[in-house]
Amino acid sequence: EVLIDKLDSIEDTKGNSGDRGRLLVTNLRIIWHSQTMQRVSLSVGYSCILNITTKTVNSKLRGLTEALYLLTKCNHTRFEFIFTNLVPGNPRLFTSVIGVYKAFNSSKMYRELKLRGAILETKNLKLLPLEEIVSTVNGVWNLSSDQ
Repeated sequence: EVLIDKLDSIEDTKGNSGDRGRLLVTNLRIIWHSQTMQRVSLSVGYSCILNITTKTVNSKLRGLTEALYLLTKCNHTRFEFIFTNLVPGNPRLFTSVIGVYKAFNSSKMYRELKLRGAILETKNLKLLPLEEIVSTVNGVWNLSSDQ
């Protein structure tokens, strides 16, 4: 796990409204923790996120403002998180989180095994960007299907 960005003065508007905190953006998840009560924190993995958008919300610390809205799902339960940047006119919260999430989502094929996916095209392996074939072995059979 690699820390990509650290944002201070971020409010968890839905769960801890009125509480100033810090948001850590890593390559695997988003971590928010309160700066007033250290035991209050949350961690959201990018693989749990269903949707990221921006919405206008009413913050106790900032009033009517633009916020980052996360819709997530874990164990068949949906959760909503709303984060507000308390520094006026600073779009870094949106650009940082959305940019890292898009990079995470677009690189799933590098991390996960895809079964029965379209990885062949005209009987040749489809290569991902920056992927290369190091060696090939002839005479290998796939015994799990009729192919």
